[in-house]
Amino acid sequence: MTKTDLFRVVIKIFGLYCFINALFQLLPSVSVTWGFDSFNFVFNLIYLLVMGLIAALFLSQTDRLIKLFKLEKGFDSTTIDVRNLNAHGLIKFGLVIIGLFMIVENLAPFINFCYWAFKKQVSANGLDEIGGSILDQYIDYNWWITSGLNILIGIVVTTNYKRISKLFVEKEKNIGDTN
Repeated sequence: MTKTDLFRVVIKIFGLYCFINALFQLLPSVSVTWGFDSFNFVFNLIYLLVMGLIAALFLSQTDRLIKLFKLEKGFDSTTIDVRNLNAHGLIKFGLVIIGLFMIVENLAPFINFCYWAFKKQVSANGLDEIGGSILDQYIDYNWWITSGLNILIGIVVTTNYKRISKLFVEKEKNIGDTN
C-alpha cells in the first residue's frame, strides 16, 4: 500500500462521513417541522447542498486534492509496511477512532445543554420572555442525557481499547476454532 492510497481512502471516508452526517442532521429537522418551516428548511437545504458538494469533491476529485495539498511529499518511503499490521492492531485503532468520534461529536451539545440548564437555575428573576422561548428550544433532556452517555461511552472505549480489542479477537478465534 502506498501513502497516496492511504490518503485516498482517508479522504473518501471523510467525504462519506460529511455527507452522512449532513443527511442525518437534515432528516430529523424536516420530519419534526414536516418541511413547512421555510426559514429552517432553507438553511438546512443550503447546509445539505454545501456538505454534498464537499462530499462530492472528496469522493470524485481525491487525486487532485492530494496533489493540491501535496500530501504525498515529505515521506521517507512511498510505501506503508503492512506486514506488522494484524486484526488486533486494526481493532485497537478502530476503537480509538470510534471513541474519539463519540467524544468530539457530543461534547459541544453537552456543554451547551449544561450551560442552558445552569442559566435556568441561576437566573435571579427567572427567564425573560425572549430567553425563555430560546431556552425551551435548547434544553432537551433526552438529548442532554444521550450526549452525556455518548461522551461517557467514548471515554470508556478510548481508555479501555486494549481490553475491548482482546474480547473481539478472542471471540473471532473461538468462532474460527468451531468450524
